[in-house]
Amino acid sequence: MKKLLFSSMLVLSLGLAACGSSDGDKTKVPASEKSAEAKTISDGDIAKLYTSPKKYKDYNYSFIGKVFITPEKDDDGVYLQVYADPQKSEHNTLVAFEDPNFEVNDGDYVKIDGIVKDEFKGENMLGGSVVAPLITAKSIEVISYVDAVAPTIATLTSGEEINQHGFVVKVDKIEFAKPHTRLYLTVTNNTKDKISFFSHNVKLVSNGTQFEEETDYDADLPSIQSEILPGVSSSGVITFPAIDASTTTLQVNAEGYSDNYNLDIKPFIFTVGK
Repeated sequence: MKKLLFSSMLVLSLGLAACGSSDGDKTKVPASEKSAEAKTISDGDIAKLYTSPKKYKDYNYSFIGKVFITPEKDDDGVYLQVYADPQKSEHNTLVAFEDPNFEVNDGDYVKIDGIVKDEFKGENMLGGSVVAPLITAKSIEVISYVDAVAPTIATLTSGEEINQHGFVVKVDKIEFAKPHTRLYLTVTNNTKDKISFFSHNVKLVSNGTQFEEETDYDADLPSIQSEILPGVSSSGVITFPAIDASTTTLQVNAEGYSDNYNLDIKPFIFTVGK
């Protein structure tokens, strides 16, 4: 029932945003948007926005968030509830976007450029009080987890590959981010037999420290297939704990196996650096 109430408030917000929007072929900019041109929510104001949204009415607000309830639509637009702090699941934000054809789903990460239109006060399903800003979005873009939560800070590019009897492992690149480190690999089976490659057998070594795979399930990145048939390639990403982004050299140690026990497959060892 509360979700429907939120949506009703969003419909009202969107309706208010549309006032004075057209006159023949001329487009009129609402007065609220004109005043918002000179006012923007700063990083230092974000905490205050979520305790006193009305103080920031007509301010521009751009943020990256995560949709946490199935969006609702009508003929006028789409209505979202978004965590503007997706890592902590905080900063509940109600968003209206005047495009009923915009496709967005529960769990999507979104980049939003909008205007603070009003304030919502109510209760959640547990009876707790809710104060949330109502945002009318000028634009919304669905983005990936990596772009939203784990943007690349630095990259070590490679392209080096090691070929053992047709068992080929290629290091594409390594990306450093705050929550994790991403290793991009491609494994190709040019042998006549099935090969096996397990991501948990891959290690990164930096300055005498060994890093094991640490799967970031929220990232939903492609994984390398563990069993690869002849003539098949498999590319994927293995995540490790966050490593200092100023690191200039990393060693990659990987192991693989062939169903043909006559093939001597040694560890694949790469040195990746700037």
